[in-house]
Amino acid sequence: MMFASCDDMLTLESNRYVTSENHQLKNSTDSVSSILGLLSGMQKIADRYVLMGEMRADLLDVTPLTTADIRELSNFKVRRDNPFADPRDYYALINNCNYFISRTNGDDHPLKNEHALARTIRAWTYMQVASIWGQVYYTSQALLTVDDTHRELPLLQPLQLVDSLINDLSPFEKSYFPNYGTINNFPSSRIFPSLRLLLADLYLWRGSSPADYEKAATLYAEVIDEKYQAIQAGTMPSVRWSYDNFIQQNFETAIPSNSWSASTVASSTSTETVSAILMAANPSEGRVGKLPLKLNEFGFSTVIDSLWGAQRFTLRQTSGAVSINYYVAGDLRKQANLSGTFAIDEFELPALYKLLNCKNILTYRMGLVWLRYAEAVNRTGKPHTAFAVLKYGLKPAVFNDPAKIPIRERELAKSYLAPFNTLKYEWMTGVHARGCGDVAFDDDYDIAAFADGSMDTLQWVENAIIDELALETSFEGNRFADLLRISQRRNNPDYLARKIASKHRDNYQSIYQTLCSDTKNWFLPEPLN
Repeated sequence: MMFASCDDMLTLESNRYVTSENHQLKNSTDSVSSILGLLSGMQKIADRYVLMGEMRADLLDVTPLTTADIRELSNFKVRRDNPFADPRDYYALINNCNYFISRTNGDDHPLKNEHALARTIRAWTYMQVASIWGQVYYTSQALLTVDDTHRELPLLQPLQLVDSLINDLSPFEKSYFPNYGTINNFPSSRIFPSLRLLLADLYLWRGSSPADYEKAATLYAEVIDEKYQAIQAGTMPSVRWSYDNFIQQNFETAIPSNSWSASTVASSTSTETVSAILMAANPSEGRVGKLPLKLNEFGFSTVIDSLWGAQRFTLRQTSGAVSINYYVAGDLRKQANLSGTFAIDEFELPALYKLLNCKNILTYRMGLVWLRYAEAVNRTGKPHTAFAVLKYGLKPAVFNDPAKIPIRERELAKSYLAPFNTLKYEWMTGVHARGCGDVAFDDDYDIAAFADGSMDTLQWVENAIIDELALETSFEGNRFADLLRISQRRNNPDYLARKIASKHRDNYQSIYQTLCSDTKNWFLPEPLN
């Protein structure tokens, strides 16, 4: 652990300071205004959550119209005076969380639920800093004076930070967040980052033992079971061809049915949305998300285009006792990710649906939670169970079929498995089915070739999960952190370097060498004084 002066990183303008005289934080009025202040701090960094998570990874690419500041993120050549290299909005939010936390300590404090929420926002923000700058100046004390900003603070690396945040959040695991009704027609429960999901992510990042992965899987399972509504077959978010499409062979001109696209953007009513950063509807009401206004700066990479094309859509048609599988190349989430094209000057550019409709910024949705759950379950030594999340969906019929989940993995008393062995989940489908149809019947999409439970099997399934994260959650802000987590888990910098360099077809070797030569190059530089 290193110590460094925090004055450069934490120099805050006078209007960013909180002072001990501002609030005593003893009543509901104080709590609402203070929590809304913290949420306003999240708004300031919301667009950057997506930009930093996607532009530095392998799926989102630049266009001829991308500005220099954003292009530098993609090329890993960020100038110190690039506005994206400035962490002060992040540390200002952390500082305000510290102040709120310091004023609401104690089990009997009337704002104990808000206290847990502030700790969650602080931890979430610290993790953003770690994934962007590769280290954090860590403090749990509010900086109230100019002299405070000159203190030396411990400089934590990501895994050191994870340990600190687990210790900080674990006592509040069962806490309930406050209910403020609706804000701008959005339930307040959906604008707070989930403490349990964040804690699950932290255990997934640490992964120092099977117990860490079991704890992560348990927390993910709790949230899934709490949020999941028993459904009927065919009602999960998906993009599908119909039987008529296969009869007419009109795949080039027809538009598939699509209930998936709308589920991938923050919504006050969608069962997919778990939490989001709520932005203002217009500038007169507050901070408006600017990503839709930058649409001409974003394109999809050849990496994700190749991955879309490498999948296969399956349609299972049954008549009486006879069932026939029909196949066509491609994952339909490609079409669902694109809202046509638009022209600017001589350039024809893709309109990426998620960014075009990115009025509020998703932090968690169910598709992501299922895949993080699968990642954790795989690392508990249950690769078939994890793969079943992708191919079949977890449900009693799958647990009871040894061809799908072998007996050695069927520890149904485990708290992270038990909820899914109930009739509530009898119509559950795999995440891969969202873009690839009746994939449960596709014999080519299978774990059978890696059936011995060895590390090779775990890694094969983990690779399949990472591909599925690309197919399901591309352009949502998670990709760089996902690649970073896997690379650190495998202690293999080459993994991240090759993944990201693959986006840069014309500059592959240079980007690869930059990323492989020194892991410090993965992150943004500290800004100029």
